[in-house]
Amino acid sequence: MKESRLVAAQLQKRDPLAWSVLLREQLGVDDMVVTAVSSKPLRYPSSHGRVNRYLLALENYSDPISFIGKRTTPTEVHFYQHLAAQVPGLAPTCRFIHQPDATEIGWLVLEDVPNHIPPEKWGFEDVEAIIARLADLHAAFWEQDIIGSPAGINHFLEGETYTRPDLRLEQALYFEEGPAAMLSDHALHHAGRLAPALLKAANGVAVMRALNGWPGILGETHLAIAADLLDDPAPMLEPLRQLPATLLHGAPHSYHWQLTLFGDVYLLDWQKVTVGPGVCDLVNFLEQFELLYADGEKCQMAMRPFWPLSEETLVDSYLIGMKQRLGKAYHGRATRQAISAARCLYVLLNWFTLFADWFAEMPDPHTWQAINRLPDAQLLGTPHEPIARLRPYLQGVYGRFLQAYRSL
Repeated sequence: MKESRLVAAQLQKRDPLAWSVLLREQLGVDDMVVTAVSSKPLRYPSSHGRVNRYLLALENYSDPISFIGKRTTPTEVHFYQHLAAQVPGLAPTCRFIHQPDATEIGWLVLEDVPNHIPPEKWGFEDVEAIIARLADLHAAFWEQDIIGSPAGINHFLEGETYTRPDLRLEQALYFEEGPAAMLSDHALHHAGRLAPALLKAANGVAVMRALNGWPGILGETHLAIAADLLDDPAPMLEPLRQLPATLLHGAPHSYHWQLTLFGDVYLLDWQKVTVGPGVCDLVNFLEQFELLYADGEKCQMAMRPFWPLSEETLVDSYLIGMKQRLGKAYHGRATRQAISAARCLYVLLNWFTLFADWFAEMPDPHTWQAINRLPDAQLLGTPHEPIARLRPYLQGVYGRFLQAYRSL
């Protein structure tokens, strides 16, 4: 461990000798000499640690080569050490691992994916390739026992349960301010390890009710649906629990996929790996597919100019791909029927919990309503421009949320 930490420190300090030794060991080229190393920080919307691109100048080579160095979680380190080999070519090749102990984080050196095709330019074949690789991932780990690893890979839905006193100790503020009243004891029993996240979603519902909703996007009907699911999540959770488990990436959004002109398809950022029904990854991808992030910044959102494939076609491609890989072991009908449940859960865990953070310091409800009745053109160039960017997207999210609830 000490040697690993020392090497990681030398690489991070851009020591040419350390990088030369690493390349010789990894590439099997004894005379490779790194003459200079520079680095540039990169930004990714969901990264939990520093990410840098390292540019290496090589002796007797005119063109430099690049690698990605990233600080990361024990979960992602565990993925690259023990799981990545089961889906060859899906994750970027890892050239160095510093495995963390209980007091520190890990550090990885990954091969770079330069000149990848940006998501807004994906075509029919590109998106089909992504769906095929998602099916590869889920089929490779189908019903494998990978829970309880040293990195703490847990089941997305099963495992730890919470009583009301336990949850109060962990999230006392939500009990004092009232959102916890939306979660019944019946809900806590069915929620399991999701109880803290559902409590945060309940706070998001309370926040939006205090603002009288989001005009044109989120009305009392949507808030009542969310409250109903928080009071009784069983119709949403049980269809998902009935599905076989596999390895979930946890955040297979468009900005985590990188496609090259040579047909390579890479999936980045394995920090949220968990175990659960594959339909959760599928819905996660579908719900984020319409969003684009400029320069890796979440605040600079835009809408995808076109969908190369319809959502229904994407779902069909995934189901067909899983059937081809697993045969009779895969029951596509059950997965299709669980899409509505996965969509409802996605919106609760992602958008309602975000509202709790975004509007922690709530504006005056009258001001909020007035802002949201202004046309987009009047919001551009103001601090409220992100609202204008998000409105068209969220209209679709909550329209699908309403339809999904009615299909449970």
